Amino acid sequence: MPPKHRRLVVWGLLWLMLLNFITRTALDALGITEPWSSLMLAAVLAAVFIPLLRGSVTETRALRAEGIDLPAFAVTRKAGIYLAITTGLLWFAFAALAVAGQFTFPLVPIAMTLMLAFQARQWKALSR
Repeated sequence: MPPKHRRLVVWGLLWLMLLNFITRTALDALGITEPWSSLMLAAVLAAVFIPLLRGSVTETRALRAEGIDLPAFAVTRKAGIYLAITTGLLWFAFAALAVAGQFTFPLVPIAMTLMLAFQARQWKALSR
């Protein structure tokens, strides 16, 4: 997967977590039970992400048809340091939530760790 797409996946996961939190909080406050709250969450996520995905695909195809190829994410030392700090903070947040007894799943920290590993591998290959 190209670096640009990996970055978009990570941002998509972060937006997914944010929308999940906001929607679940609102539905719990309204007293909606579990099967219906999951259905409402899926509807909200589909309403947000499907138009965004269709628009980005259409825009990318139009740019490629014009001969414009979007640049890939540049792997630099600063980008690696930023990603390492962000990954560390996400793992810290996961550990803090786990210690507090909250149900957590480390999907975003795992994705960021994989992205950090791929970027480190690319940076190492570029420095040769």
